[in-house]
Amino acid sequence: MNFLSNLAIPESGERLTLLRYLLVVATIFFATYASIVSVASTFSAVFDWGARKSGIKHYHRFAADLADLAAPNKGIIYSLAVVPLMAIILIYAQLLYGMNLGITSYLVCSAVFFLLGFYVFYGYKRSLHLSPILTAFQRLAGSQGSEAQPDLIKDVESFDYSATKTLKRGGRRSAILFWTGTWFFVGATRLAFTPRQWSDSSLVTILFSNETLCGLLGYVVTALIITSAAVLFFFFKWEGGIARFADDSYSTFVKKRTLPVGLVAAVLEPMLILFEIRNLPQVGLSNLTFVVGCVGMFTALLLVFLFYSMLRDSRINLGSYAFACVVVLVLVWTAKDEIAFHYATRNQTEVLGQRYESMLASLNPGTAQPIISGEEIYDGRCSACHRFDIKLVGPPYNQTLPHFVGKIDSLEDFIMDPRQVVPGYPPMPKQGLKPAEVKAVAEYIMGIYLKSHPQATLADTTKKKI
Repeated sequence: MNFLSNLAIPESGERLTLLRYLLVVATIFFATYASIVSVASTFSAVFDWGARKSGIKHYHRFAADLADLAAPNKGIIYSLAVVPLMAIILIYAQLLYGMNLGITSYLVCSAVFFLLGFYVFYGYKRSLHLSPILTAFQRLAGSQGSEAQPDLIKDVESFDYSATKTLKRGGRRSAILFWTGTWFFVGATRLAFTPRQWSDSSLVTILFSNETLCGLLGYVVTALIITSAAVLFFFFKWEGGIARFADDSYSTFVKKRTLPVGLVAAVLEPMLILFEIRNLPQVGLSNLTFVVGCVGMFTALLLVFLFYSMLRDSRINLGSYAFACVVVLVLVWTAKDEIAFHYATRNQTEVLGQRYESMLASLNPGTAQPIISGEEIYDGRCSACHRFDIKLVGPPYNQTLPHFVGKIDSLEDFIMDPRQVVPGYPPMPKQGLKPAEVKAVAEYIMGIYLKSHPQATLADTTKKKI
């Protein structure tokens, strides 16, 4: 998608960070709604098929209600699906500018499948609501006998045939399109934080990789939870729900078909979260990843309790709490992926930041570039907690820097993303330094250390020769 690359321009590190936050927000909106659409359209087609086979009226009504939940109106589709997905595509094109991984291409394919799915699904939804009206009219015309107008009856029969044909094919086709779009979306987002796949990012490899298939399984289970909670909330809580118009038998029918699905999916969710974290690439693991994973498992266990309580006593309706937990669960999955994406593309962020600085320099060739002083950064930030030979808040540099001799890149990574490595000392907070500032202060403190410990340089040189 070269035209998307042409839309991307070099940005500063602060703006790239803002884009990452916007990516999280857009993904939350899209993933939540796309989950409901995919699952609701599938079950709507299943129950419509059951209604045509068995004639059970609750089946047809539930299929129609699920269709209304999936696509209430075109405004919802544009605001919760089209706009967020377009934003996701453009943000990835900006953040991955110059990497040529094909991620934006796969996301564009996902968008095409979703748009086609909505087009087909809207025709299916109209036919779903129109079919009982046409059937009722045919019965009324049949009871009137010769009083009915033949031309009108013929037109109604034609409409009924077209609606029946759309029902038989539209629901199934739209569900296939939605799930295909989901498959492309999951594959693209998994590729974004899996560096070992960047060397071979062909379509077949990505769609059938273990990471994509495992991610798709997690997506399906989470989508079942989201849709179950959405049915309970919008059917029974939102503005009075269907309880205002439905009898008790239909309300009981909906709960019996919804709660078991949500309960089983919620039971599987903690295991899938653990499996996902275990299979994240090494570059995507951090303490924050485990914290987010623990929050997700706790939320899933809370959903198990809520679904089980409602299944045990149908008079209890905790749909609002279940839907609130679902929002947290979606946030967990999105945050986990964004954290992995952030660590996998740190070098890319630094490259984009350097391109931004180069662009500014080219626009102002006569302007001298500011000199970044590692000594000033050390005196202003590091010296409050660190000395070379005495213990302050943090360990002395003479104790820690030997581990980084000849590994200046590792030292820069540690300063950029600090973690606790020396027992007895608190973890160093992030300093919010730019890559160039991190490089300057790392070279400064390592230079001071090597001047006072020349044997460290000699030992490192000897080790490399061996």
